[in-house]
Amino acid sequence: MIQTLFRRLGIVILVILLQVFVFNHINLWDYAVPLLGVMVLFHTPMNAGRIGNMFIAFFSGLVLDAFSNSPGVAAGAMTATAFIQPPLLHAMAPKDAVEDAVPDMKLLGKYNYISYIAILTAVHHFLYFLLEAFSLFNPLDLLLRFLGSYALSMLLALSIEMLLSSKVK
Repeated sequence: MIQTLFRRLGIVILVILLQVFVFNHINLWDYAVPLLGVMVLFHTPMNAGRIGNMFIAFFSGLVLDAFSNSPGVAAGAMTATAFIQPPLLHAMAPKDAVEDAVPDMKLLGKYNYISYIAILTAVHHFLYFLLEAFSLFNPLDLLLRFLGSYALSMLLALSIEMLLSSKVK
């Protein structure tokens, strides 16, 4: 239990540091910004409570907001994404999975794990850019920012996940 908590805290700190010091400085044509704060939610154990998960997502989003000059945007998107994460994980996981299992390619299978990451990232990015724009006045710009950032974030997230899964073996 304590080991899982420290591992999760380490992931949160690492993701926040990477986002603040590396990924916030990448901006391709004003449309593609990698937002990898959602990776905090990728490795949430299956038995983690929804409320605790939402608190971790909210506070990590709040820290990201403080360093990104986006008041409440990351916190709102992370919290809403954390709300849908447990039912999505239970739908993707095999029925005979251990309750305290941490989702990875080995547990969910390659296709389900990539789908799990893709859905969480899509929900997070859609909410992030919707909250950031706070209007649908320019839907084409909103769509381009969503698609560009989503593609770049998925490329980086899958690369990091592949590196992590190869290190574990």
